[in-house]
Amino acid sequence: MKYIRQIQILFVLLLIAPLSVMAQDCVDYHKLGDCMMDRQKGYKIYSQSKSVGLSPKDTVEINIVFYGQKDYIFSFCTHAKLYPVHFVLIDPDSGDVLYDNANDKYIESLGIGFDVSKSLTIKVAVVARKASEEEIEQYVGCLGLLIQYRNYTKKKVNLQM
Repeated sequence: MKYIRQIQILFVLLLIAPLSVMAQDCVDYHKLGDCMMDRQKGYKIYSQSKSVGLSPKDTVEINIVFYGQKDYIFSFCTHAKLYPVHFVLIDPDSGDVLYDNANDKYIESLGIGFDVSKSLTIKVAVVARKASEEEIEQYVGCLGLLIQYRNYTKKKVNLQM
């Protein structure tokens, strides 16, 4: 009886093991993927950096608050077959498109600064130019958004009277 119970447990474990190997963990992709090649000296990693699982048919909207008196760098990375990454910066209050990287041949990094705190919606999709139609239907990959920041440099103001 003990022998049958052990075989049953082994059978269940063998069924579960391949599922965990096939599952893709995208939680820290922005820390491990190609985004890390874009790390800039003097910048810190912003805690609102994100990674998500994404297929070529999906679009993700990310809402982020950016604090004033800081420079930010956005870097997007994904698997080779999913490039290029298409992102749009939207003002959530007015719905206006502030920037669309399709106008700049899908650049993957963007530097921006804010004088005052501002919330933005970042709408992201992958174009998947290197993927076949079959891969577009079935493939899900990781997408990373690495956000780096630094405080504005202190400037001396010369006042003359």
